[in-house]
Amino acid sequence: MTNINRDGRLDLLRIIAISLIVLMHAPLPDSGAPGFVLAGISYFTAPGLVLFFMLSGALLLDNDLSSKDFLKRRFSKILYPTLFWTLFYLSVEYLTHSPSKGSVLRSIMNIPFVAQGHGVLWFMYTLAGLYLLTPILSRWLRNASKREVEFYLLLWAVTLIYPYVGLWLQIDESKSGLLYYFAGYVGYYILGYYLMHCYEYRLWHVFVAALVALIIPLVLYSSGCEFDFYSVLWYLSLPVAMMSFGLFVLIMRLPNKQLSGVRCVSKLSFGIFFIHIFVMRSIIWNLDVVNSMNWTLQIPVIVLTSFLLSLLASWTISRLPFSKFIIGV
Repeated sequence: MTNINRDGRLDLLRIIAISLIVLMHAPLPDSGAPGFVLAGISYFTAPGLVLFFMLSGALLLDNDLSSKDFLKRRFSKILYPTLFWTLFYLSVEYLTHSPSKGSVLRSIMNIPFVAQGHGVLWFMYTLAGLYLLTPILSRWLRNASKREVEFYLLLWAVTLIYPYVGLWLQIDESKSGLLYYFAGYVGYYILGYYLMHCYEYRLWHVFVAALVALIIPLVLYSSGCEFDFYSVLWYLSLPVAMMSFGLFVLIMRLPNKQLSGVRCVSKLSFGIFFIHIFVMRSIIWNLDVVNSMNWTLQIPVIVLTSFLLSLLASWTISRLPFSKFIIGV
């Protein structure tokens, strides 16, 4: 396994990622913000979760551990916190909305198969699936050439343009489709590995990525075509992939500095992810002072207070002896 000292730039990327996630979830349903603002927030914050997949691939795919050792070390790190917060959010739902005991029991029985408690936990299930696949991918990557990895990423990139080609042509995205097994979030996982271990960071690539990320939505909106936002401008779309790629490359071109504050917040980002929804939507959204604000002030206030309170809560939990079962650290 390649020995990679802790990289301060990856810590910074992790903070950027969790900040984007908090911003994505911040607008109140009745905030009064124009539709294009809300759509813009959703679009430009989409790289948040994607960056976490890429960071995981950058750090975990270059290993020579056995399947047993890898899963014992890494899978348990996400298993227990996911289970804890699933039960936590189910409890919040039960206390606030009083669902029937049957529906609660059904939710608990569904835990191994689909995210329960809160929709945001879907990310943990996807990450767990990538962890299960890691021993297979890492063996392939240890023996694959740079060109072979690039060929896989090219096939994955083709699946990212399906939503646009599908506006005019018939595309089979089902399990019988030609590139079905090359699609999905595993592409981001491998992209993170590629950028960390195979790629030479070039600034002009960032500008190309930014142009693609700006031009595609502008062309779509100006064309007057009817399209599904969550297909053409969401996680598994070319412009979001280009934004994520550009952010990764841009940050990795910075000097690698170890800053204790950045490292601390980065280590607590997992906890912020789990906690921020509760802090934001059960507490901050219900404050009269927040609801009385204009959306131009309201959204930044929600983001800042949610982030800081979630950070404080994560730090407090990290001081407990059993914190690894709650926030993974």
